[in-house]
Amino acid sequence: MTIIKRPTHPTTTSRKTETFTQGAPDAASPISDTQTSQGVMLGKQRQVSFAMPPELLERVDEAARKLSLTRAGYMKMVLSRGLEAEGKK
Repeated sequence: MTIIKRPTHPTTTSRKTETFTQGAPDAASPISDTQTSQGVMLGKQRQVSFAMPPELLERVDEAARKLSLTRAGYMKMVLSRGLEAEGKK
């Protein structure tokens, strides 16, 4: 019979498991992260979700199509311009 002594400190495998688990989109975020923003990180961007009236969405899609932009690209551009205009007031 072989006697196996268990380690008394976390192993590399359990650290890797913890790192993997904390990287999940639904994992608890650090306190500073949850207090400042919401949404899931996708690369260097944070994904957000919101609802809007269907008529407004149709207008957004039409404007984006005219400029050959994606809906998201158009919305980022419009939001950036709006925030810049607010800053100039």
